[in-house]
Amino acid sequence: MDTENENIILNESITRQNSLSVGLSIEDWSDIENIRSIYLSIFENLNECNRSFDISDRKSALVYWSKFSSERALKLINFFQQIDEFENLNGDDKFTLIKYNLLPLFLIQKCLDYNTITGKFNGRNNEDPTKRRQFFSLCYGNSGIRETYRDLMRSFSIITEQDSTLINLILIILLFSKGLSMNEDEPILNDVLTVNQAQSYYTRLTWNYLIYKYGEKKTFVLFTQLMWQIKRIQSFTKHFRDFFRIEIQSPDILERFAPIMQAVLNIT
Repeated sequence: MDTENENIILNESITRQNSLSVGLSIEDWSDIENIRSIYLSIFENLNECNRSFDISDRKSALVYWSKFSSERALKLINFFQQIDEFENLNGDDKFTLIKYNLLPLFLIQKCLDYNTITGKFNGRNNEDPTKRRQFFSLCYGNSGIRETYRDLMRSFSIITEQDSTLINLILIILLFSKGLSMNEDEPILNDVLTVNQAQSYYTRLTWNYLIYKYGEKKTFVLFTQLMWQIKRIQSFTKHFRDFFRIEIQSPDILERFAPIMQAVLNIT
Protein backbone atom coordinates (compact mmCIF):
# COMPACT_ATOMS: atom_id res chain seq x y z
CA MET A 1 0.00 0.00 0.00
CA ASP A 2 1.18 3.56 -0.61
CA THR A 3 1.90 6.08 2.10
CA GLU A 4 -1.64 7.49 1.92
CA ASN A 5 -2.95 4.18 3.23
CA GLU A 6 -0.46 3.63 6.04
CA ASN A 7 -3.16 3.39 8.70
CA ILE A 8 -5.04 0.60 6.95
CA ILE A 9 -5.88 -2.69 8.69
CA LEU A 10 -2.84 -4.63 7.58
CA ASN A 11 -0.12 -2.14 8.37
CA GLU A 12 2.71 -4.21 9.77
CA SER A 13 3.38 -1.93 12.73
CA ILE A 14 -0.24 -2.27 13.86
CA THR A 15 0.01 -6.03 13.46
CA ARG A 16 3.12 -6.19 15.66
CA GLN A 17 1.56 -3.91 18.24
CA ASN A 18 -1.61 -5.93 18.49
CA SER A 19 0.25 -9.24 18.69
CA LEU A 20 1.36 -8.14 22.14
CA SER A 21 -2.24 -8.00 23.38
CA VAL A 22 -3.77 -11.44 22.92
CA GLY A 23 -6.96 -12.68 24.49
CA LEU A 24 -10.64 -11.92 24.23
CA SER A 25 -12.33 -10.53 27.33
CA ILE A 26 -16.01 -10.87 28.16
CA GLU A 27 -16.44 -7.32 26.88
CA ASP A 28 -14.71 -8.27 23.61
CA TRP A 29 -17.04 -11.23 23.08
CA SER A 30 -19.99 -8.99 23.90
CA ASP A 31 -18.87 -6.48 21.25
CA ILE A 32 -18.39 -9.25 18.68
CA GLU A 33 -21.82 -10.71 19.37
CA ASN A 34 -23.40 -7.27 19.20
CA ILE A 35 -21.83 -6.66 15.78
CA ARG A 36 -23.04 -10.06 14.55
CA SER A 37 -26.57 -9.41 15.78
CA ILE A 38 -26.71 -5.97 14.17
CA TYR A 39 -25.47 -7.31 10.86
CA LEU A 40 -27.94 -10.20 10.79
CA SER A 41 -30.86 -7.98 11.68
CA ILE A 42 -30.07 -5.70 8.74
CA PHE A 43 -29.02 -8.17 6.05
CA GLU A 44 -31.00 -11.29 6.96
CA ASN A 45 -33.64 -10.99 4.23
CA LEU A 46 -31.72 -9.03 1.61
CA ASN A 47 -31.31 -11.89 -0.86
CA GLU A 48 -34.92 -13.00 -0.88
CA CYS A 49 -35.99 -10.43 -3.48
CA ASN A 50 -36.45 -11.47 -7.12
CA ARG A 51 -35.15 -8.91 -9.61
CA SER A 52 -36.65 -8.30 -13.03
CA PHE A 53 -33.56 -6.89 -14.70
CA ASP A 54 -34.10 -4.08 -17.19
CA ILE A 55 -32.37 -5.17 -20.41
CA SER A 56 -34.15 -2.82 -22.79
CA ASP A 57 -30.91 -0.90 -23.48
CA ARG A 58 -27.58 -0.08 -21.85
CA LYS A 59 -28.66 3.21 -20.30
CA SER A 60 -31.67 1.57 -18.66
CA ALA A 61 -29.49 -1.29 -17.38
CA LEU A 62 -27.02 1.13 -15.77
CA VAL A 63 -29.84 3.05 -14.09
CA TYR A 64 -31.43 -0.16 -12.86
CA TRP A 65 -28.03 -1.29 -11.48
CA SER A 66 -27.79 1.95 -9.51
CA LYS A 67 -31.20 1.42 -7.98
CA PHE A 68 -30.77 -2.12 -6.69
CA SER A 69 -27.18 -1.40 -5.62
CA SER A 70 -28.42 1.55 -3.58
CA GLU A 71 -30.54 -0.87 -1.51
CA ARG A 72 -27.42 -2.70 -0.32
CA ALA A 73 -25.49 0.54 0.10
CA LEU A 74 -28.19 1.90 2.41
CA LYS A 75 -28.14 -1.29 4.45
CA LEU A 76 -24.37 -1.05 4.84
CA ILE A 77 -24.73 2.55 5.98
CA ASN A 78 -27.41 1.46 8.44
CA PHE A 79 -25.01 -1.19 9.77
CA PHE A 80 -22.25 1.36 10.30
CA GLN A 81 -24.63 3.77 12.00
CA GLN A 82 -25.17 1.16 14.72
CA ILE A 83 -21.44 1.23 15.55
CA ASP A 84 -21.00 3.72 18.38
CA GLU A 85 -17.46 4.76 17.42
CA PHE A 86 -18.70 5.74 13.96
CA GLU A 87 -21.96 7.34 15.03
CA ASN A 88 -20.13 9.53 17.58
CA LEU A 89 -17.79 11.01 14.96
CA ASN A 90 -17.95 14.54 13.60
CA GLY A 91 -20.72 14.73 10.97
CA ASP A 92 -18.35 15.77 8.20
CA ASP A 93 -15.99 12.89 9.00
CA LYS A 94 -18.85 10.39 8.90
CA PHE A 95 -19.87 11.68 5.48
CA THR A 96 -16.28 11.52 4.17
CA LEU A 97 -15.68 7.97 5.40
CA ILE A 98 -18.95 6.73 3.90
CA LYS A 99 -18.60 8.59 0.60
CA TYR A 100 -15.03 7.49 -0.06
CA ASN A 101 -14.87 4.04 1.58
CA LEU A 102 -18.24 2.48 0.84
CA LEU A 103 -17.46 1.13 -2.64
CA PRO A 104 -14.71 -1.35 -1.62
CA LEU A 105 -16.70 -2.28 1.49
CA PHE A 106 -19.69 -2.92 -0.77
CA LEU A 107 -17.64 -5.51 -2.64
CA ILE A 108 -16.22 -7.16 0.49
CA GLN A 109 -19.65 -7.51 2.07
CA LYS A 110 -20.93 -9.27 -1.07
CA CYS A 111 -18.54 -12.17 -0.59
CA LEU A 112 -20.80 -13.44 2.21
CA ASP A 113 -23.37 -14.22 -0.51
CA TYR A 114 -20.90 -15.90 -2.87
CA ASN A 115 -20.87 -19.66 -3.44
CA THR A 116 -17.25 -20.64 -4.12
CA ILE A 117 -18.30 -24.01 -5.57
CA THR A 118 -20.88 -22.84 -8.12
CA GLY A 119 -19.43 -19.37 -8.68
CA LYS A 120 -22.89 -17.90 -8.16
CA PHE A 121 -24.50 -15.74 -5.50
CA ASN A 122 -26.92 -17.20 -2.99
CA GLY A 123 -30.59 -16.28 -3.03
CA ARG A 124 -30.82 -16.04 -6.82
CA ASN A 125 -32.76 -19.26 -7.46
CA ASN A 126 -35.85 -17.44 -8.77
CA GLU A 127 -33.98 -15.21 -11.20
CA ASP A 128 -33.68 -15.88 -14.91
CA PRO A 129 -29.93 -16.64 -15.36
CA THR A 130 -29.99 -15.76 -19.05
CA LYS A 131 -31.59 -12.39 -18.38
CA ARG A 132 -29.13 -11.77 -15.55
CA ARG A 133 -26.16 -12.44 -17.87
CA GLN A 134 -27.61 -10.15 -20.52
CA PHE A 135 -28.13 -7.43 -17.93
CA PHE A 136 -24.52 -7.44 -16.69
CA SER A 137 -23.25 -7.72 -20.24
CA LEU A 138 -25.12 -4.51 -21.01
CA CYS A 139 -23.73 -2.82 -17.90
CA TYR A 140 -20.08 -3.81 -18.24
CA GLY A 141 -19.62 -4.64 -21.92
CA ASN A 142 -16.13 -6.02 -22.66
CA SER A 143 -14.46 -4.19 -19.76
CA GLY A 144 -13.63 -7.40 -17.87
CA ILE A 145 -15.15 -5.94 -14.71
CA ARG A 146 -17.53 -8.84 -14.11
CA GLU A 147 -14.78 -11.44 -14.48
CA THR A 148 -12.36 -9.60 -12.18
CA TYR A 149 -15.15 -9.06 -9.69
CA ARG A 150 -15.92 -12.79 -9.50
CA ASP A 151 -12.24 -13.63 -9.14
CA LEU A 152 -11.95 -11.22 -6.20
CA MET A 153 -15.11 -12.66 -4.66
CA ARG A 154 -13.70 -16.16 -4.87
CA SER A 155 -10.24 -15.23 -3.50
CA PHE A 156 -11.56 -13.18 -0.59
CA SER A 157 -14.17 -15.82 0.25
CA ILE A 158 -11.55 -18.57 0.38
CA ILE A 159 -9.08 -16.58 2.49
CA THR A 160 -11.69 -15.51 5.05
CA GLU A 161 -13.53 -18.85 4.86
CA GLN A 162 -16.59 -16.58 4.64
CA ASP A 163 -16.45 -16.17 8.40
CA SER A 164 -19.17 -13.57 8.91
CA THR A 165 -17.65 -12.36 12.20
CA LEU A 166 -14.28 -11.76 10.56
CA ILE A 167 -15.81 -10.02 7.54
CA ASN A 168 -18.00 -7.82 9.75
CA LEU A 169 -14.90 -6.73 11.66
CA ILE A 170 -12.92 -6.10 8.46
CA LEU A 171 -15.75 -3.92 7.18
CA ILE A 172 -15.61 -1.79 10.32
CA ILE A 173 -11.81 -1.52 10.31
CA LEU A 174 -11.74 -0.45 6.68
CA LEU A 175 -14.55 2.02 7.25
CA PHE A 176 -12.14 3.93 9.51
CA SER A 177 -9.32 3.78 6.90
CA LYS A 178 -8.44 7.19 5.51
CA GLY A 179 -7.18 6.87 1.93
CA LEU A 180 -8.77 3.49 1.21
CA SER A 181 -10.45 4.91 -1.90
CA MET A 182 -7.15 5.93 -3.56
CA ASN A 183 -8.94 9.16 -4.52
CA GLU A 184 -6.90 12.35 -4.58
CA ASP A 185 -10.03 14.42 -3.97
CA GLU A 186 -10.74 12.83 -0.58
CA PRO A 187 -10.80 15.62 2.03
CA ILE A 188 -8.81 15.69 5.24
CA LEU A 189 -10.63 14.41 8.33
CA ASN A 190 -11.43 16.84 11.13
CA ASP A 191 -10.69 14.38 13.95
CA VAL A 192 -8.00 11.99 12.72
CA LEU A 193 -7.09 10.90 16.26
CA THR A 194 -10.60 9.64 17.09
CA VAL A 195 -10.86 7.80 13.77
CA ASN A 196 -7.46 6.15 14.31
CA GLN A 197 -8.41 5.16 17.86
CA ALA A 198 -11.59 3.49 16.61
CA GLN A 199 -9.68 1.65 13.92
CA SER A 200 -7.02 0.52 16.39
CA TYR A 201 -9.66 -0.87 18.73
CA TYR A 202 -11.33 -2.95 16.03
CA THR A 203 -7.96 -4.04 14.65
CA ARG A 204 -7.01 -5.36 18.09
CA LEU A 205 -10.38 -7.06 18.40
CA THR A 206 -9.95 -8.71 15.00
CA TRP A 207 -6.39 -9.78 15.71
CA ASN A 208 -7.33 -11.39 19.02
CA TYR A 209 -10.35 -13.07 17.46
CA LEU A 210 -8.09 -14.64 14.83
CA ILE A 211 -5.53 -15.69 17.44
CA TYR A 212 -8.35 -17.37 19.35
CA LYS A 213 -9.59 -19.12 16.22
CA TYR A 214 -6.35 -20.03 14.42
CA GLY A 215 -3.35 -19.42 16.65
CA GLU A 216 -0.58 -16.89 16.11
CA LYS A 217 1.24 -18.52 13.17
CA LYS A 218 -1.80 -18.85 10.91
CA THR A 219 -3.01 -15.38 11.92
CA PHE A 220 0.22 -13.81 10.62
CA VAL A 221 -0.21 -15.69 7.34
CA LEU A 222 -3.86 -14.68 7.09
CA PHE A 223 -3.11 -11.00 7.67
CA THR A 224 -0.51 -11.09 4.90
CA GLN A 225 -3.02 -12.66 2.53
CA LEU A 226 -5.65 -10.12 3.48
CA MET A 227 -3.20 -7.29 2.82
CA TRP A 228 -2.68 -8.50 -0.73
CA GLN A 229 -6.41 -8.99 -1.36
CA ILE A 230 -7.31 -5.56 -0.01
CA LYS A 231 -4.71 -4.01 -2.32
CA ARG A 232 -6.36 -5.85 -5.22
CA ILE A 233 -9.79 -4.66 -4.12
CA GLN A 234 -8.51 -1.07 -3.88
CA SER A 235 -7.18 -1.21 -7.45
CA PHE A 236 -10.34 -2.85 -8.74
CA THR A 237 -12.72 -0.37 -7.12
CA LYS A 238 -10.69 2.55 -8.48
CA HIS A 239 -11.03 1.04 -11.97
CA PHE A 240 -14.73 0.34 -11.32
CA ARG A 241 -15.33 3.92 -10.19
CA ASP A 242 -13.50 5.37 -13.21
CA PHE A 243 -15.46 3.09 -15.56
CA PHE A 244 -18.82 4.25 -14.23
CA ARG A 245 -17.85 7.92 -14.17
CA ILE A 246 -17.24 7.68 -17.91
CA GLU A 247 -20.32 5.59 -18.68
CA ILE A 248 -22.91 7.75 -16.94
CA GLN A 249 -21.80 11.21 -18.02
CA SER A 250 -24.84 11.81 -20.22
CA PRO A 251 -27.55 13.90 -18.49
CA ASP A 252 -30.34 11.42 -19.25
CA ILE A 253 -28.51 8.74 -17.23
CA LEU A 254 -27.34 11.03 -14.44
CA GLU A 255 -30.79 12.42 -13.70
CA ARG A 256 -32.16 8.87 -13.24
CA PHE A 257 -29.12 7.37 -11.52
CA ALA A 258 -29.65 6.67 -7.79
CA PRO A 259 -28.22 9.65 -5.84
CA ILE A 260 -26.51 7.51 -3.23
CA MET A 261 -24.63 5.58 -5.93
CA GLN A 262 -23.57 8.87 -7.51
CA ALA A 263 -22.04 9.75 -4.14
CA VAL A 264 -20.44 6.32 -3.64
CA LEU A 265 -18.91 6.50 -7.13
CA ASN A 266 -17.72 10.04 -6.28
CA ILE A 267 -19.65 11.52 -9.20
CA THR A 268 -21.18 14.24 -7.01
